[in-house]
Amino acid sequence: MTGIPLSLALIALLLGLQLSAALDSGTTSRVRTGSSSVDGAAVPGKNESGLPVITEMTLGTEVQRLIDSGAILPMASFDAAQCLREQNIPDSVLIMEEVAWGAEETPGWLLVHGPGDRETLRSTGGIVSATVVLPQCGSVQDADPAANLLWTGQVMVGSV
Repeated sequence: MTGIPLSLALIALLLGLQLSAALDSGTTSRVRTGSSSVDGAAVPGKNESGLPVITEMTLGTEVQRLIDSGAILPMASFDAAQCLREQNIPDSVLIMEEVAWGAEETPGWLLVHGPGDRETLRSTGGIVSATVVLPQCGSVQDADPAANLLWTGQVMVGSV
């Protein structure tokens, strides 16, 4: 041999195989496949209503997608500014999207907010705040605002 002990070579080989298997399983797509009709709105990552289904694990990806696409939805009957005020968040809404939250697919709104503006965020990236709230947030003055909060935190996004 080349002077490498056989036991060390076997350990290196086994470690390499384990790392290879871990890398393979870590990069494999976990998208559920299924069949749906052409007319159906359900696709991977969306519910039957066509709303994106997000969790804490997929929140960052969804925020990045929203910032990259630049899509702005009309507020309809949802008052995002009032909702943020009720949550004691002084930021302005940069972008928002109607979503289904978690395994239960609770209807809600994803509010991406911060002190800056969306175009600067798109060009430079950085940390942005995200809040997921129930649709009634901002509409009932006597309700407990904390009861409308599903998730809040910060998300790191890259530049476009």
